[in-house]
Amino acid sequence: MDIIVEAISLTKRYNNVIAIDNISFNIYKGEIFSFLGPNGSGKTTTVEILACIRKPTSGTAKILGYSINKEVNEIKKRIGILPQEFTFFDLLTVKECVEFIGKIYGTKYDIKQILEIFRLEEYKNKKFRELSGGLKRRVGLAMSIVNDPDLLFLDEPTTGLDPESRRDVWKYILNLKKLGKTIFLTTHYMEEAEKLSDRIGIIIKGKLVVLDEVKNLINNYGGGFRLVIYLDKNIEENVVKILQDNNYKFDKKDNVIICNLSNKREANLLASELIRKGIENFEMKYPSVEDAFLNLVGYKISEMGELI
Repeated sequence: MDIIVEAISLTKRYNNVIAIDNISFNIYKGEIFSFLGPNGSGKTTTVEILACIRKPTSGTAKILGYSINKEVNEIKKRIGILPQEFTFFDLLTVKECVEFIGKIYGTKYDIKQILEIFRLEEYKNKKFRELSGGLKRRVGLAMSIVNDPDLLFLDEPTTGLDPESRRDVWKYILNLKKLGKTIFLTTHYMEEAEKLSDRIGIIIKGKLVVLDEVKNLINNYGGGFRLVIYLDKNIEENVVKILQDNNYKFDKKDNVIICNLSNKREANLLASELIRKGIENFEMKYPSVEDAFLNLVGYKISEMGELI
């Protein structure tokens, strides 16, 4: 696989504060690679170093084979960036926003095609300040590809959006991957990381806790499958007997039994057995990135990006 980003022992200090602490990783061509972590974990600092906005205290990196220390101009020609909490000139229209970036790069581009990719044609004459939060992010994405970059940095691209707008932006990010773009995404949203990423690095207090493919994170750290059975007096005895007869481990609390299972096949076998005995009031709980994060870190991340 072609290496697009090679980060080697990157460290950034601000006086006595260590923002990122000796982190190393690669990003491969065509993938969506994500940093998942709370506010203040070093996500944005890493993006700023790789995008040649800040210099590392120590360590180095190569972007598309170019050194962040010696070949900054070559890197900047080949990357696009959507910064955290993106905003732009209020009085420019959508079309003018895209054209503005085109003039900065001095490159040829097809504005009609760019607007079509992000379904912005009908809004092209609307002023930026008149747009919803979701549309503003779509404009930001459009602006980030004007120079046809090989690598895109998307720093918390859906922060502050409502769930519907967030999922709308996800579609356009996945479309960028289909267009062959390599994407470095940062987020504190568990579901966003899981839905969009090929690989995830969990970053806490500037340190990489783990880095792996999404399926491996879930399989190795997600805690397995759970079958949640909702009881009433008529079925409780039968359910307990089925579980005990088949040596399933389970916990009972009030009118709920939670049965922890090692894999999907075992979960499906138990579900089939329950249905065969006429018991259907249950649901399957699949392990997720959120489960893996909780098991690894011991905390969840709030909607606002704080550890809880």
